[in-house]
Amino acid sequence: MKLTESFRISWRAITGHKLRSSLTTLGIIIGVGAVIVFMVLGGAFEANIAQDIQEGNDEPGMWVNTQQQAGGFGGTQFVDAAIYTESDVAALESIDGVEYVAPEASLPVAQLNHGDQQRTGGFAIEATTGDRLEEDITTGESFSADDELVLSAEATDLVEGELGVGDEVELSYEDGTSKTFTIVGLVDDTSSGGNNLIPTAGYVSLDNYQTTVATPDGDQERAYSSMIVTAESAETLDETQEATLDYLQTESDAAQLKQDEYDIRAQTVDDAVDQIGDIIDQFTFLIGGIAAISLVVGSIGIANIMIVSVTERTREIGIMKAIGARKRDIIQLFIVEALILGVIGAVIGVAVGLGIGYLGATGIGWPMVYPVNWIAIAVVIGMTVGVLSGLYPAWRGARVDPIEALRHE
Repeated sequence: MKLTESFRISWRAITGHKLRSSLTTLGIIIGVGAVIVFMVLGGAFEANIAQDIQEGNDEPGMWVNTQQQAGGFGGTQFVDAAIYTESDVAALESIDGVEYVAPEASLPVAQLNHGDQQRTGGFAIEATTGDRLEEDITTGESFSADDELVLSAEATDLVEGELGVGDEVELSYEDGTSKTFTIVGLVDDTSSGGNNLIPTAGYVSLDNYQTTVATPDGDQERAYSSMIVTAESAETLDETQEATLDYLQTESDAAQLKQDEYDIRAQTVDDAVDQIGDIIDQFTFLIGGIAAISLVVGSIGIANIMIVSVTERTREIGIMKAIGARKRDIIQLFIVEALILGVIGAVIGVAVGLGIGYLGATGIGWPMVYPVNWIAIAVVIGMTVGVLSGLYPAWRGARVDPIEALRHE
């Protein structure tokens, strides 16, 4: 039997039972649609984060930090370990291709006071270098003294009444001491290095940070948990990153001060985006896998309806065999019918998934991402489910005795 003839007969059988065929493909539609929705939303979320990170990091730089392997789907996580000494900073500044090195450290601030207004918790104050912030200043200027503060543009509402350039704020530390700062500038919030679990509200001079460690040589030096290293140009970034890592992992004080289970990293914007993307992909695949369980239900539905179809068409099968149809012709007929149901379910599922995914992504404000690879995979899965679901019914139909089939009412 020609394949076109099998297709014609199968299509006639499907369209002859429209409601039954629709319900049969519903499981495939739901399964494929759910997988596509999660892939669209996962890709959109990843693209949104990548866009936010890249928009706030125009300079060709890298974030030097310490990480350790996290359990489960966490990948690696930042470790707040003060191991990068002043000697390491000076050595990195002398590397060819390095524009500047900006150490950064979070201060143990417990409370911010402005007049009779107070804000306790929910923000961080970071000590860093003034030149790191200069390109991102939107109002005023960067700090030049240890009692000046650059406020994040997103933190002007820390207390009731908007904070601005010229205002004075008092920072109370966890040890009970306090210090008054004058706000000299506002900075784009995206300039933060990203090592804080809470938003960075402001930046002050490194002179306000006094944590020291004993170096391998026995000296006491100020040490930091992370640094921003900026290259002279985007073209030399890769070479600068390699030289930075080579020094930090072999010759630096940090290499000897760090614990054995910790790793020193020098991540560019692209590296950070890739790392975040890997974590998001793992969660997306997990959720997508759970959603794909409905595909199993769909395959059972196709197998069930094909068995019913074989039973209903027993006499038709007998007539076909009586006029010369072979077993492989009968098998081909039912596999084609199951394949058509699977493909229809997959195609409609892709369309539904893309539609819901588009509404969800645009409604949240994320960029729309079309998971082309998963669309192709979904169609292949639909075809595979159809073929596998039709194998047993097709084999059962091929074994029908033509004489007994012709007696069937």
